[in-house]
Amino acid sequence: MPAPTHSLQTVRFGSFALDLTSGELRKDGQKVALPPKAFEVLKALVERPGEVVTREYLRARLWAGDTFVEFEDSLNHAVNKLRRALGDSAEGPQFIETLPRLGYRFIASEDHARELAIRSLAVLPMANLSADPHQEYFADGMTDALITDLAKIRVVKVISRTSVMRYKGVNKPLPEIARELGVDGVIEGTVQRSGERVRITVQLIRAATDTHLWAESYERDSQDVLSLQGEVAQAVAAEMKVALTPEESAHLARSRPVNPEAFEAYLKGQSHWYHLSRGQLDTALEYFRLALQKDPAYALAYVGVANVWIMRGDAGSMAPGEAFPKAKEAVLRASELDDSIAEAHITLANIASLYEHDWSAAECEFRRGLALNPNNADGHFMYADFLISMKRIDEWNTEVHKTLELDPFNPFFRCFYGWHLVYLQRYEKAIAQFRDVLATVPDFSSAHMGLWGAFYMKGMWEEALAEARKFFAALGDREVEDALARGHAEGSYARAMHHGADVLAARSKKSQVPAVRIARLYVHAGDKEQALQWLQTAGEQRETALIHLAVAWDWDSLRNDSRFQDLLRSVGLTP
Repeated sequence: MPAPTHSLQTVRFGSFALDLTSGELRKDGQKVALPPKAFEVLKALVERPGEVVTREYLRARLWAGDTFVEFEDSLNHAVNKLRRALGDSAEGPQFIETLPRLGYRFIASEDHARELAIRSLAVLPMANLSADPHQEYFADGMTDALITDLAKIRVVKVISRTSVMRYKGVNKPLPEIARELGVDGVIEGTVQRSGERVRITVQLIRAATDTHLWAESYERDSQDVLSLQGEVAQAVAAEMKVALTPEESAHLARSRPVNPEAFEAYLKGQSHWYHLSRGQLDTALEYFRLALQKDPAYALAYVGVANVWIMRGDAGSMAPGEAFPKAKEAVLRASELDDSIAEAHITLANIASLYEHDWSAAECEFRRGLALNPNNADGHFMYADFLISMKRIDEWNTEVHKTLELDPFNPFFRCFYGWHLVYLQRYEKAIAQFRDVLATVPDFSSAHMGLWGAFYMKGMWEEALAEARKFFAALGDREVEDALARGHAEGSYARAMHHGADVLAARSKKSQVPAVRIARLYVHAGDKEQALQWLQTAGEQRETALIHLAVAWDWDSLRNDSRFQDLLRSVGLTP
């Protein structure tokens, strides 16, 4: 049951609203007469919905100076007045149940309990109180760790890192932040690091009323920070009256001392990883490797290494055949060290789907990872991408909306939701989605590619070409951008696409270029033969975009060709 809530200003039940500050009871907006003692009894009951409020408790709280007889008469009178005001009865109670000789229970509590219960949380970026401003990465890392631990609790929705970090250093009222994120509760905190000691202060706040429900401070040695995060997560769950499953309790309690230097290197690696640019990924890998030098049994650092290799292979900066085996080697080592890390299973699922085309293994790993961390937005999104590629649209719909609920401001997820809408031929909604993303991230190449595809499918050639040029401009590929402009000057969309494809095809002889990118330009140019040749090259190289072959908009003109159907079958997809 929810804890007593003296701070909640208005309690609503049925057609009634009880203002705890003014002492007024209203029904459908009209004031209902209620004697002071009757109000106090009702207040005591609604503060503890579903719980038995004993007669002894009411006497001690409201009639401490009265004799027993005076108390009995006054309590009975107050309850009768209360029932009359509510239109309630002892024989068939809707609001107040009598437990003979024991007390009373407020039973119209479902809506109220939902109001009081906190079942969705946002952990706002913890403030760095250390003297060194360069310790921001450490405060952010503590925020990430607490989010990850709380996210393991299935019955609580926990907003992901990307969406909460936009509030770092922002002075905005908590109720407003909570409304934007769609949460009941907010956790604020501070981190102070001094030498080998770490001090964390955490407070839980009911969002709607900006009411502080609980606060606590913890101080530990640096090597104990992981167990500290689990301890904080368990304390927050207890304050929220969340019953943890045995598995959840075990996961939160499980920890081992961490080498402080390894932990610091890992946090620095993560801070660079989140930027996802090529240079930042290189730096992230250096830090993850440093963490493993300091602590060879640090499983999360192996996951970090694996994800860098996957991103290199997926982004086309490295051949998949070189990147993905290295990723798998690293993540398997992580799983050997700790099989309970959700991120490791999600990474294994990505390798199985994007590179190995082992759909059953991917499904198994996605489900395992999401069972370990039901609030893992990355896992839900990648699973949604897998499901739409398998044409399992109903399941995709559930997973993609779960993703957007957990990480509503993540531009990557919002963008690729737009891609999925194009796959489903929902072009107008997709265009609106991409424009919304570009309003906040103007140079997001994937959003420009999505708009390019939506306009292409609608036969809007000028608009499609403009977005194709913006896509290559965002990649910093001036040569292809100029080739597209040159082809456009020669008079047609197809000519522009062919010029761009020729540039990339020539470049591929000297450096790594995704074959799918070349095939896309050729198919838009209407050159099916070259498009199929480059797609077959992409298949030989196991490029990650092949997972979308059955649904992606680019290949519609090839679908009846037996060579394209053979390619689909070769990666385990149905023609």
